[in-house]
Amino acid sequence: VNFSEWDKQYAINKAMEMKIPEGLTHKHWQIINYLRKKYQADKIVPTVFQCCENNNIEMDDLAVLFPAGYHRGAVKISGLRVI
Repeated sequence: VNFSEWDKQYAINKAMEMKIPEGLTHKHWQIINYLRKKYQADKIVPTVFQCCENNNIEMDDLAVLFPAGYHRGAVKISGLRVI
């Protein structure tokens, strides 16, 4: 999806496709919103380490939130692409 065409419904639908067990929680939205704001400001997708550090979350906890992984899960649901 194009960054400017992304909306919350896209994220919800993508999460259902990815079978995220409990749907998107507050913690999911924290990560999604962080990724989108960072991308909008810097025009790059932050590394998984930056994401974890800036959101005060452990990598294992991020993996539980996004079972498909950082790039295939969090970044994709956020409407971003890694080149």
